[in-house]
Amino acid sequence: MKRSISVLAMLVALGMISVSYAADPMGKSGSAQTIKGDVLKVDGENYTIKDASGKEVRIHVDKTTKTQGTLKVGDKVEAETTAEGHAISVKAAK
Repeated sequence: MKRSISVLAMLVALGMISVSYAADPMGKSGSAQTIKGDVLKVDGENYTIKDASGKEVRIHVDKTTKTQGTLKVGDKVEAETTAEGHAISVKAAK
């Protein structure tokens, strides 16, 4: 009987974890932000963008990031990022 209760409790806990991931698939939780500016530096998967106010923002771009074309220094971009600085998407700014 104790074993059945333990197994059931573990399955419920795992179910809760699955539900939390399904509700927030990209880890955004409403904390996504949009950054518009010029690419100043590309260092591997890290991009430095200078926004309109002159602030330099570093973002992380990897294979999960939706990109349009190849980005290079000098490009004007619009990036949607998580609070942790991971780029969800990066595209040329209009």
